[in-house]
Amino acid sequence: NEYIAHVVDKRCPAGVCKNLLRYVINPDKCKGCTLCARNCPAGAITGAVKAIHVIDMAKCVKCGACEEACPQHIKIRDELVKAAEVFC
Repeated sequence: NEYIAHVVDKRCPAGVCKNLLRYVINPDKCKGCTLCARNCPAGAITGAVKAIHVIDMAKCVKCGACEEACPQHIKIRDELVKAAEVFC
């Protein structure tokens, strides 16, 4: 139930509560172009060229700049919601 997800699990299944969002880069879609990392104002994304990138949630300010910069059009927030539906 959604209440339990918010209060106990500290996650938002709908992906709308900014404080509970966790951004995730889908490794199946990431081509390692570095555009997300170069556009991240918090420097929260790491990864070498042509390697899968990772978001450090401790640094992430959840602004969405990574999603906007992605030429693969990876919907990072949507990927999180899909993962939550599968694993939670």
